[in-house]
Amino acid sequence: MPRYGGSTQGTITAGVINNMKILSVLIAAFDAKNWLADCLDSVFSQELPPGWQIQVLLGVDGCDETLKCACAFNYPELTIIHLTKNQGTYVTFNTLMRYAKGELICRFDADDVMKPGYFTEQIPLLETRYDVTRTWSIYSDEALQPTSHVLAHKFYHPEGGLNRRPADGQFIARREVMETLGGFRAWRCGADTEFFKRSRIAGYRTGVVEQFLYLRRIHKNSLTAHPDTNFSSSLRLSLEKKVKDFEQQYRKGQLSLKVEAEYANAHVVL
Repeated sequence: MPRYGGSTQGTITAGVINNMKILSVLIAAFDAKNWLADCLDSVFSQELPPGWQIQVLLGVDGCDETLKCACAFNYPELTIIHLTKNQGTYVTFNTLMRYAKGELICRFDADDVMKPGYFTEQIPLLETRYDVTRTWSIYSDEALQPTSHVLAHKFYHPEGGLNRRPADGQFIARREVMETLGGFRAWRCGADTEFFKRSRIAGYRTGVVEQFLYLRRIHKNSLTAHPDTNFSSSLRLSLEKKVKDFEQQYRKGQLSLKVEAEYANAHVVL
């Protein structure tokens, strides 16, 4: 199988460049200088099914140290998009979508690490059976050693870090899903769960690959662990209530499943 296909220059039509289908990988990064090398190395070391090539869009969310780190990498398929002001991961992702060329869209976090097979196990399912796919993961400490000590959860401590709960924030989706739903709400946390509510109500088929295909790094500044945005925070609890209210309105047809995605107007493509 090819590694991370060649240059993404050429004739582009409907997610295809020079007869090669495109997978766009979108990564939002803030305060990620310590994690970014592990993440990007894992992405670019992935194999792809025949006929596919990769485009990687890295959104640096108003963080100068992360930007300095990102600019040191020399991957031909990497495009850095610098948001000059911190906007949050979901506005960053919406902004990256404006530059995504792929017929498949992969959302991945800058502090996590893909294991071999992350793409090859999911892409064939998206070509044949599903609209969105997710995988199991392995909770890991900052040094990427498996751990059952999960800061975000009081009672959930899977043995050896083997997490059989697929996360809403790590997925690959057909482009149609993103375009139909409009993207993410511009929240500081929890917008991925709200996105999946809309996806299911819209009737999109979601599959789970029951393999542990990425390392989910645990650290105190992650959205699910930080005091301002963890599962006990007033912000997340208020947004969880909003998600439930929205879900009822979606199901009754009182609220459109497509949101008007907010973008970062002040950004630079490097």
